[in-house]
Amino acid sequence: MINCLIIDDEQAAIDVIKYYIKSIPSLNLVAESLNPVEALEFVYTKQIDLIFIDIQMPQLSGLDFIRLTQGRCKFIFSTAYKHYAFDGYENNVVDYLLKPISFERFLQAIQKVQEILNPTKIVSDANTPKPDDFIFVKIENRMQKVNLSEILFIEGFGNYVRFHTTKGKFISLLNIKDLEGELPTDSFMRVHRSYIISLDKIEFVEGNQIYIDDNTFVPLGETYKSTLWSNLDRRIIATKK
Repeated sequence: MINCLIIDDEQAAIDVIKYYIKSIPSLNLVAESLNPVEALEFVYTKQIDLIFIDIQMPQLSGLDFIRLTQGRCKFIFSTAYKHYAFDGYENNVVDYLLKPISFERFLQAIQKVQEILNPTKIVSDANTPKPDDFIFVKIENRMQKVNLSEILFIEGFGNYVRFHTTKGKFISLLNIKDLEGELPTDSFMRVHRSYIISLDKIEFVEGNQIYIDDNTFVPLGETYKSTLWSNLDRRIIATKK
Protein backbone atom coordinates (compact mmCIF):
# COMPACT_ATOMS: atom_id res chain seq x y z
CA MET A 1 0.00 0.00 0.00
CA ILE A 2 1.32 3.44 -0.96
CA ASN A 3 0.34 6.19 1.50
CA CYS A 4 -0.45 9.43 -0.29
CA LEU A 5 -0.71 13.13 0.55
CA ILE A 6 -2.26 15.77 -1.73
CA ILE A 7 -1.19 19.42 -1.52
CA ASP A 8 -2.82 22.07 -3.69
CA ASP A 9 -4.18 25.54 -3.04
CA GLU A 10 -7.37 24.73 -4.99
CA GLN A 11 -9.89 22.30 -3.49
CA ALA A 12 -11.24 21.40 -6.92
CA ALA A 13 -7.79 20.18 -8.01
CA ILE A 14 -7.47 18.13 -4.82
CA ASP A 15 -10.85 16.52 -5.46
CA VAL A 16 -9.79 15.28 -8.90
CA ILE A 17 -6.66 13.53 -7.60
CA LYS A 18 -8.57 12.20 -4.59
CA TYR A 19 -11.11 10.59 -6.94
CA TYR A 20 -8.33 8.95 -8.95
CA ILE A 21 -6.55 7.67 -5.82
CA LYS A 22 -9.74 5.99 -4.63
CA SER A 23 -9.93 4.16 -7.97
CA ILE A 24 -6.61 2.34 -7.36
CA PRO A 25 -6.65 -0.25 -4.55
CA SER A 26 -2.90 -0.02 -3.91
CA LEU A 27 -3.13 3.69 -3.01
CA ASN A 28 -4.20 5.02 0.38
CA LEU A 29 -5.01 8.71 0.89
CA VAL A 30 -3.65 9.68 4.30
CA ALA A 31 -4.31 13.42 4.16
CA GLU A 32 -4.96 16.43 1.96
CA SER A 33 -4.08 20.08 2.49
CA LEU A 34 -4.65 23.48 0.95
CA ASN A 35 -1.71 24.89 2.90
CA PRO A 36 1.82 23.62 2.13
CA VAL A 37 3.22 24.99 5.40
CA GLU A 38 0.70 23.04 7.47
CA ALA A 39 1.24 19.98 5.26
CA LEU A 40 4.87 19.75 6.36
CA GLU A 41 3.59 18.42 9.68
CA PHE A 42 2.06 15.40 7.94
CA VAL A 43 5.42 14.52 6.42
CA TYR A 44 7.08 14.39 9.83
CA THR A 45 4.22 12.85 11.86
CA LYS A 46 2.66 10.32 9.46
CA GLN A 47 3.94 7.61 7.15
CA ILE A 48 3.79 9.30 3.74
CA ASP A 49 5.25 7.54 0.70
CA LEU A 50 3.98 9.70 -2.16
CA ILE A 51 2.98 13.37 -2.37
CA PHE A 52 0.97 14.96 -5.17
CA ILE A 53 1.87 18.63 -5.06
CA ASP A 54 1.11 21.76 -7.05
CA ILE A 55 4.11 23.91 -7.86
CA GLN A 56 2.81 27.46 -7.79
CA MET A 57 1.25 28.07 -4.35
CA PRO A 58 1.25 31.00 -1.92
CA GLN A 59 3.48 30.90 1.17
CA LEU A 60 5.59 27.98 -0.04
CA SER A 61 6.17 26.74 -3.58
CA GLY A 62 6.11 23.07 -4.44
CA LEU A 63 9.83 23.14 -5.23
CA ASP A 64 10.65 24.68 -1.85
CA PHE A 65 8.45 22.10 -0.13
CA ILE A 66 10.33 19.26 -1.80
CA ARG A 67 13.67 20.62 -0.64
CA LEU A 68 12.42 20.92 2.95
CA THR A 69 11.38 17.24 3.08
CA GLN A 70 14.99 16.16 2.41
CA GLY A 71 14.17 13.04 0.44
CA ARG A 72 11.61 11.55 2.85
CA CYS A 73 8.95 11.03 0.14
CA LYS A 74 8.47 10.57 -3.57
CA PHE A 75 6.71 13.38 -5.43
CA ILE A 76 4.45 13.84 -8.42
CA PHE A 77 3.97 17.39 -9.65
CA SER A 78 0.51 18.53 -10.70
CA THR A 79 0.47 21.92 -12.36
CA ALA A 80 -1.04 23.97 -15.15
CA TYR A 81 2.35 25.30 -16.24
CA LYS A 82 4.33 23.14 -18.62
CA HIS A 83 7.61 25.05 -18.23
CA TYR A 84 8.04 23.68 -14.70
CA ALA A 85 8.70 20.15 -15.96
CA PHE A 86 12.48 20.56 -16.09
CA ASP A 87 12.61 21.89 -12.52
CA GLY A 88 10.65 18.86 -11.36
CA TYR A 89 12.93 16.29 -12.89
CA GLU A 90 15.99 18.18 -11.64
CA ASN A 91 14.61 17.67 -8.12
CA ASN A 92 14.13 13.90 -8.56
CA VAL A 93 10.37 14.11 -8.94
CA VAL A 94 8.97 10.81 -10.23
CA ASP A 95 6.58 12.37 -12.74
CA TYR A 96 4.93 15.57 -13.87
CA LEU A 97 1.17 15.82 -14.52
CA LEU A 98 -0.14 18.71 -16.57
CA LYS A 99 -3.65 19.86 -15.67
CA PRO A 100 -6.25 18.85 -16.72
CA ILE A 101 -5.10 15.39 -15.62
CA SER A 102 -6.65 12.40 -17.37
CA PHE A 103 -7.00 9.10 -15.50
CA GLU A 104 -4.85 7.36 -18.12
CA ARG A 105 -1.99 9.81 -17.54
CA PHE A 106 -2.44 9.53 -13.76
CA LEU A 107 -2.16 5.74 -14.01
CA GLN A 108 1.09 6.02 -15.96
CA ALA A 109 2.56 8.15 -13.18
CA ILE A 110 1.50 5.62 -10.53
CA GLN A 111 3.13 2.82 -12.50
CA LYS A 112 6.42 4.73 -12.34
CA VAL A 113 6.06 5.09 -8.58
CA GLN A 114 5.29 1.38 -8.23
CA GLU A 115 8.42 0.47 -10.17
CA ILE A 116 10.49 2.46 -7.67
CA LEU A 117 8.75 1.59 -4.39
CA ASN A 118 7.54 -1.93 -5.09
CA PRO A 119 8.74 -3.32 -8.43
CA THR A 120 7.10 -6.72 -7.83
CA LYS A 121 3.59 -5.23 -7.74
CA ILE A 122 2.99 -3.07 -10.78
CA VAL A 123 -0.38 -1.44 -11.39
CA SER A 124 -1.78 -2.27 -14.83
CA ASP A 125 -4.76 -1.27 -16.91
CA ALA A 126 -5.87 -4.88 -16.98
CA ASN A 127 -6.42 -5.35 -13.25
CA THR A 128 -7.10 -1.83 -12.00
CA PRO A 129 -10.68 -0.55 -11.80
CA LYS A 130 -11.11 2.52 -14.00
CA PRO A 131 -13.77 5.20 -13.96
CA ASP A 132 -15.52 6.04 -17.19
CA ASP A 133 -13.30 7.83 -19.68
CA PHE A 134 -13.31 11.48 -18.72
CA ILE A 135 -11.13 14.45 -17.90
CA PHE A 136 -11.52 17.41 -15.56
CA VAL A 137 -11.00 20.94 -16.88
CA LYS A 138 -11.08 24.24 -15.06
CA ILE A 139 -14.00 26.52 -15.90
CA GLU A 140 -13.98 29.76 -13.93
CA ASN A 141 -13.74 28.66 -10.27
CA ARG A 142 -14.71 25.02 -10.67
CA MET A 143 -13.26 21.82 -12.08
CA GLN A 144 -15.70 20.47 -14.64
CA LYS A 145 -15.93 16.78 -15.45
CA VAL A 146 -16.09 16.15 -19.21
CA ASN A 147 -17.03 12.70 -20.52
CA LEU A 148 -14.90 11.98 -23.58
CA SER A 149 -17.80 10.22 -25.27
CA GLU A 150 -19.77 13.51 -25.24
CA ILE A 151 -17.11 15.62 -26.97
CA LEU A 152 -17.92 16.50 -30.59
CA PHE A 153 -14.87 18.66 -31.23
CA ILE A 154 -12.59 21.15 -29.48
CA GLU A 155 -11.80 24.59 -30.82
CA GLY A 156 -8.66 26.46 -29.79
CA PHE A 157 -8.06 30.19 -29.74
CA GLY A 158 -4.99 31.61 -28.06
CA ASN A 159 -4.67 30.21 -24.55
CA TYR A 160 -8.31 29.08 -24.45
CA VAL A 161 -10.26 26.16 -25.84
CA ARG A 162 -13.98 25.81 -26.46
CA PHE A 163 -15.44 22.35 -25.90
CA HIS A 164 -18.35 21.48 -28.20
CA THR A 165 -20.22 18.58 -26.59
CA THR A 166 -23.55 16.85 -26.88
CA LYS A 167 -24.56 18.75 -23.73
CA GLY A 168 -23.48 22.21 -24.86
CA LYS A 169 -20.40 24.43 -25.15
CA PHE A 170 -18.01 25.81 -22.58
CA ILE A 171 -14.64 27.56 -22.50
CA SER A 172 -11.57 26.66 -20.46
CA LEU A 173 -8.18 28.32 -20.01
CA LEU A 174 -6.08 25.71 -21.81
CA ASN A 175 -3.62 25.50 -24.68
CA ILE A 176 -4.93 23.21 -27.43
CA LYS A 177 -1.49 21.65 -27.94
CA ASP A 178 -1.22 20.64 -24.28
CA LEU A 179 -4.79 19.33 -24.26
CA GLU A 180 -4.07 17.25 -27.38
CA GLY A 181 -1.43 15.31 -25.47
CA GLU A 182 -3.93 14.32 -22.76
CA LEU A 183 -6.57 12.85 -25.10
CA PRO A 184 -6.51 9.21 -26.31
CA THR A 185 -5.08 9.12 -29.82
CA ASP A 186 -7.34 6.28 -30.95
CA SER A 187 -10.42 8.45 -30.41
CA PHE A 188 -9.28 12.06 -30.93
CA MET A 189 -7.20 13.76 -33.58
CA ARG A 190 -5.89 17.21 -34.41
CA VAL A 191 -7.22 18.07 -37.88
CA HIS A 192 -6.33 21.76 -37.97
CA ARG A 193 -4.07 24.04 -35.96
CA SER A 194 -7.20 25.20 -34.10
CA TYR A 195 -9.34 22.04 -34.00
CA ILE A 196 -9.36 18.59 -32.41
CA ILE A 197 -12.19 16.23 -33.34
CA SER A 198 -13.70 13.05 -31.96
CA LEU A 199 -13.25 10.49 -34.73
CA ASP A 200 -16.47 8.63 -33.97
CA LYS A 201 -18.50 11.85 -34.29
CA ILE A 202 -17.58 12.36 -37.96
CA GLU A 203 -20.61 12.24 -40.28
CA PHE A 204 -18.65 12.67 -43.51
CA VAL A 205 -15.58 14.34 -45.01
CA GLU A 206 -15.85 16.48 -48.13
CA GLY A 207 -12.93 18.41 -49.54
CA ASN A 208 -11.37 20.45 -46.75
CA GLN A 209 -14.32 20.14 -44.41
CA ILE A 210 -15.27 17.57 -41.78
CA TYR A 211 -18.96 17.44 -40.97
CA ILE A 212 -19.77 16.59 -37.38
CA ASP A 213 -23.55 16.84 -37.64
CA ASP A 214 -26.15 18.39 -39.95
CA ASN A 215 -25.25 21.94 -38.96
CA THR A 216 -21.61 21.80 -37.91
CA PHE A 217 -18.33 21.36 -39.74
CA VAL A 218 -14.70 21.97 -38.92
CA PRO A 219 -11.89 22.79 -41.37
CA LEU A 220 -9.39 20.13 -42.38
CA GLY A 221 -5.85 21.50 -42.61
CA GLU A 222 -3.65 20.39 -45.49
CA THR A 223 -0.88 19.18 -43.16
CA TYR A 224 -3.33 16.94 -41.26
CA LYS A 225 -5.05 15.30 -44.25
CA SER A 226 -2.74 12.31 -44.68
CA THR A 227 -2.87 11.48 -40.97
CA LEU A 228 -6.66 11.68 -40.93
CA TRP A 229 -7.01 9.33 -43.88
CA SER A 230 -4.50 6.94 -42.34
CA ASN A 231 -6.70 6.81 -39.24
CA LEU A 232 -9.85 6.33 -41.29
CA ASP A 233 -8.44 3.80 -43.79
CA ARG A 234 -9.07 0.78 -41.57
CA ARG A 235 -12.73 1.82 -41.32
CA ILE A 236 -13.27 2.41 -45.04
CA ILE A 237 -15.08 -0.25 -47.05
CA ALA A 238 -13.95 0.05 -50.65
CA THR A 239 -16.55 0.07 -53.40
CA LYS A 240 -16.22 -2.89 -55.77
CA LYS A 241 -16.10 -1.96 -59.44
